[in-house]
Amino acid sequence: MLSLPPAMQAALDSGVTTLAWCWLITRADGERLGFTDHDGALLLEGVSCEPASGLAPAPIRSETGSPARGAAFGIVSSQRVSAADIANGLYDAARVEVWRTDWSDPDTRVRVFTGEIGEIRRAGAAFEVELAGLSARLNRRIGRVFAKTCDAELGDARCGVDTTLPAFSAQGVVAGVISASGFAATGLDGFAPGWFTHGRLVWLTGGNAGGVARVQTHGLVDDGTRISLAWPPAHAVLAGDSFEIVAGCDGRAETCREKFANFARFRGCPHIPGNDVLIRHAGSEAVRDGGRR
Repeated sequence: MLSLPPAMQAALDSGVTTLAWCWLITRADGERLGFTDHDGALLLEGVSCEPASGLAPAPIRSETGSPARGAAFGIVSSQRVSAADIANGLYDAARVEVWRTDWSDPDTRVRVFTGEIGEIRRAGAAFEVELAGLSARLNRRIGRVFAKTCDAELGDARCGVDTTLPAFSAQGVVAGVISASGFAATGLDGFAPGWFTHGRLVWLTGGNAGGVARVQTHGLVDDGTRISLAWPPAHAVLAGDSFEIVAGCDGRAETCREKFANFARFRGCPHIPGNDVLIRHAGSEAVRDGGRR
């Protein structure tokens, strides 16, 4: 049961209210956005909640034993919620707080929901955002998977590789566009073909500045370097766009040892038996008497 501030409770008891919905979003990059269904901007926790500016909530449902869920609907706006920011993952798992606020005194408020953004579905300029309560995290798989390949992300704390070293990162410039997700690049001539395959690319300039993409292939042809991304970026890539690219890792023990000299921190199980062990006979010798292999 919610505990209401005395001033809000008194207003509700009077039968005449000045209430509005406000919700705050904290994105993956730390930026905070505020929205409200009031007809004027409201200041909430130092964030200006803009009226009718790209987002409107649907009812949030809560059932016993299930996490609270809801949805928010809106129109992509270059000022508040841009298509590029959505495509670049800045709203993935963003924290959401929903407040019931007295618009005549925004300090009189009560928080009715705290959760995060789940799936985002787009249709043209419109989008629908799934809101999930914090208890939804309990439904996620937590822990490690035992496999031959490494389950760490290159450069993270468990991996330990310094991806800022010149051997593992470089800056390049788009020399020409080949397709929506492929382009020719300069600045990468000193690296062997495939060095950046499975790597990470961060756009520094252009329409996709700040966006992150996964490198699908890195190759060399007669007239230079070719980069193919796993998916097309939010905006068209143009000649002259600059980027930073980080070497790729396919998670194999051989790659960890030979490419990164980091086998001591390899986070896989390279000697774990494969599925063939489960289906083969008890022994490979001609005599199978039930003894140990």
